[in-house]
Amino acid sequence: MNKVMKLCFDGAALKQSLSNRNTNKTVRINSFYACTLLLLIGSIVIFWGLKDVNAQSSQSGQFKVIVQVQNTGNLDEQGALHVAIDGLRDPQTKSGLIFPALQTVSYTFEFSSAQVPVGKGFTAEVIYGDDEIKRALGVNSAANTPETVTLTIP
Repeated sequence: MNKVMKLCFDGAALKQSLSNRNTNKTVRINSFYACTLLLLIGSIVIFWGLKDVNAQSSQSGQFKVIVQVQNTGNLDEQGALHVAIDGLRDPQTKSGLIFPALQTVSYTFEFSSAQVPVGKGFTAEVIYGDDEIKRALGVNSAANTPETVTLTIP
């Protein structure tokens, strides 16, 4: 086998070889930066997409009032809960409820957020025993979280 060896005394072949290496290295570096940039942009898009999904789930179009009834007495009480939005004629009621002695129980009431803008008031009341009534007033705050009211009986 004969191998041919090229001798070049002017350095032209050496320069071409180095320039090809530099071009390949530049292409690899540019490709790496492009992939990194695409990955970063994709991550940001996914993050904002998940943020919007979470925002939509917390803003479900419902205004919630959580009524906690704390029975500090030694006997269970039976009664009902009412939540009324100021200016609306249709209060929500839950009746036939048991309020266990020395315990706190919670009940959630939901209203259309279109009917209860921020700043709108509401009244929560518990009726128990021989028509005993306890009331609490509240307001829809700016936060998109349920409003919590605690009523203590007896």
